[in-house]
Amino acid sequence: MILSSYNRLMHLLAFIICSFLLCAHSDVPRPRGVSLSKASLYSPTKDFTCFDGTVTIPFSYVNDDYCDCFDGSDEPGTSACLNAVFHCTNAGHRPQNIPSSRVNDGVCDCCDGTDEYAGPDACPNTCEELGREARAEALRLAELHKEGSQIRLELIEKGNKRRSEMAEQLAQLDKDKSEAETIKAEKEAIKNELELKENEALKVYREAEEQEKQKKAEEENQQTIKDATEQFNRFDSNQDGQLSVEEIKVVNVFDKNKDGEVDQEEYQHFFGESENVNLKSFISTTWPMLKPLLMMEQGMFKPAEEEHESVRETDADDLSRELENEDLEGAEDENMDDSDLPHEEDDLDLEQDHAKGYDEETQTLVNEATEARRQFTDAERAIREIESSIQNIQQNLEKDYGLQQEFATLDGECFEYEDKEYIYKLCMFQKMTQKSKNGGSEVGLGNWGEWGGEENKKYSVMKYTNGLACWNGPNRITTVNIHCGLETKMLSVTEPFRCEYKVELSTPAACDNNVSQTHTAHDEL
Repeated sequence: MILSSYNRLMHLLAFIICSFLLCAHSDVPRPRGVSLSKASLYSPTKDFTCFDGTVTIPFSYVNDDYCDCFDGSDEPGTSACLNAVFHCTNAGHRPQNIPSSRVNDGVCDCCDGTDEYAGPDACPNTCEELGREARAEALRLAELHKEGSQIRLELIEKGNKRRSEMAEQLAQLDKDKSEAETIKAEKEAIKNELELKENEALKVYREAEEQEKQKKAEEENQQTIKDATEQFNRFDSNQDGQLSVEEIKVVNVFDKNKDGEVDQEEYQHFFGESENVNLKSFISTTWPMLKPLLMMEQGMFKPAEEEHESVRETDADDLSRELENEDLEGAEDENMDDSDLPHEEDDLDLEQDHAKGYDEETQTLVNEATEARRQFTDAERAIREIESSIQNIQQNLEKDYGLQQEFATLDGECFEYEDKEYIYKLCMFQKMTQKSKNGGSEVGLGNWGEWGGEENKKYSVMKYTNGLACWNGPNRITTVNIHCGLETKMLSVTEPFRCEYKVELSTPAACDNNVSQTHTAHDEL
């Protein structure tokens, strides 16, 4: 008990000495580590109540190097409480708050040295020197913001003018679109009317062409039956109406690989699993495969050679497929619906039809319908172009260019920065890219995302996200920190973390003279 009282007495004496020493530098007496704003809470004439209101202690317990308050408010000038705060007055420079745990730890945290009062070597007071440097830097920044703010005002004026012009363009485009849609409807009505007349006039020609096609197809079919029948009769040596294995073994044309005999595989290729083939099956199944081989033997068929390749022997299966494809294409032409009205994709066919030679009246209708289709296509294209322009302007109007449109004129402007290996390009409100100086394609480091600054500093940071994915990693992103400068340029580019890039950018758009004056006024020099 006696020792405890003694310790309290010694701490009280230390407090009186510390308070006296501090009074020499301040008009307001207060315990060490207490700011001017909180001096009234530490009155030596009455007991001290912890800031959280939980405990009231004798004032002599303040700064006695024993933590009495849960919130640490009784020990601002010692390291007794882990959660206490020590205030550096730093006369001549900016005041500073540090954790009380740093008090008397052997490290000079306060420029006035007041945090290391118990050590054998006092910390030098560097506040005057630091203050001069800080004031010089503050004046430099103030001048920079003042000069830059004039350019910023010009950017704001241009940005608002640009926005007004875009709004006017949007209103005009809305009118243009309405007019274009009216024109399109008119062109479509004219086109439909002329196409009906054209289709009716061409119906006679198309019916005649169809009949001619059918006639030609029938003649070709009859010729096929005739040729196939002649060959069948030629191979059917016993004239029993059936082709057997023995009969075709002596026919050289069935020897596909030309090895001197017709083996089982070759027989099955032409006749399948059947032991005998009648005339009907021969015509429908065997003849399409056999005909190319006969034509080759007679020199009537030569397969197309590929460009820059040497002449090669063509397989009979390839020849069969080519002939079958020709037959299929012919069948598709025969199955076309002639009653359909012409469309844009039919223009080439119609041009070919025009060359067929119609009577004068029909040709006039075709020409008028073709012109109507062209004008309708032009009307559709005009609407698409207007809609594209409207979309672009709407997207720009929705972009956040700052509180006063100060960043608006930078949209689309690109700036480059080079280091030893890469050329970086930042296109404002669009994308960030990187390209190696050794060549190669550009690598996307991010596309415009959003403003990412803290509260009240929203427009100090730009975020570019969803760039090209890193190898076995995330998509690249870029953070652009914006500073006041007399010209817009990239100051540096770094990659602090893998696939995450940081850009320092200066621009007059960030020079707010009011902000710089506010910061200067709040510096406690």
